[in-house]
Amino acid sequence: MNTAYIYSATRVTVLGNELLSQTDIDRLLVAAPGEALHAAFKETYLAPYLLQAVEENEAAAIEETLIGAKQLLERISPDGNSLAVLWIQHDVHNLRVFAKATKKELPFDAVQALVSRRGCYDPQTLHGHATASTLARLQPGWQQAYDQAIAHVVAGELDLVDGVFDALLFATLRAFAATSTDPFIKQYVATVINLYNVKAALRLANLATVTFSPTFVSGGTLGPASFDSKESIQEALETFAPGFFTAALAVYTHTGHTSDFDARIDDYLITMAKRASADLFSSASLVLYYLRVKQAAANVRTIVVGRNSGMDEASIRANVRTAYVNN
Repeated sequence: MNTAYIYSATRVTVLGNELLSQTDIDRLLVAAPGEALHAAFKETYLAPYLLQAVEENEAAAIEETLIGAKQLLERISPDGNSLAVLWIQHDVHNLRVFAKATKKELPFDAVQALVSRRGCYDPQTLHGHATASTLARLQPGWQQAYDQAIAHVVAGELDLVDGVFDALLFATLRAFAATSTDPFIKQYVATVINLYNVKAALRLANLATVTFSPTFVSGGTLGPASFDSKESIQEALETFAPGFFTAALAVYTHTGHTSDFDARIDDYLITMAKRASADLFSSASLVLYYLRVKQAAANVRTIVVGRNSGMDEASIRANVRTAYVNN
């Protein structure tokens, strides 16, 4: 029994109660665009980040909440390495940016605004390794994948670059899960892979030709046979998460748009982490806290952008995610 997680789990549970509340959401939704909305923003948990941002930039403040949450979890987690499954996607995103930038021979300074600071590695350090062809020092397989992506860039096959990095992300996640001693981390990675495979299968079922890769990722609990047809996909989803994706699947089937399905994926991960967080001897509470911070950030971003672009309250409210909003 890993009692080392008790302190960190208790702390993030308390901090989670300070995130975006329903009252905050209602206040932001009725605020007029501009100064009134900015004032309402200052009344939320984001206020300290806003005051530190250059010219009180709201987008920068939202991003800083995510970076701050990452840094906090790395400090208080008994095993910070186990949480790499949350950050590594940002490193892979940065490598994707660097590879595509080689088409125009852009230096790091020219792409700095496009990279994320939420990865395991400092972006400039990562860029240095990519430039020096020493990515293998960071993670197995990274240099080989990066070289493959660069070959596609040089050949003008930019549409193939994303598939290389998507495959790299899942290979790295599987490697992290394989070496982790935390059952929840293994469950989290398997679930992320399952949900990717479901989305990929739905896309395949609606496309005349395959335009993306990978179309199936190993490492989940749902095998290839679960995705042979639309019926088998629906059956697999019902077995995996009874009733959870029914409405979103209907919307996707009718419109071909994945926004509702993407929102339900985020909700499902939060719900799964919330269930598992009853065990105070695992990383589940820490993962839940970060997912809640992400959800709060997404909600604030949705409201601020919507209000400032003239969207009505009802339309914005329909896009707000409430899987774990404080009352």
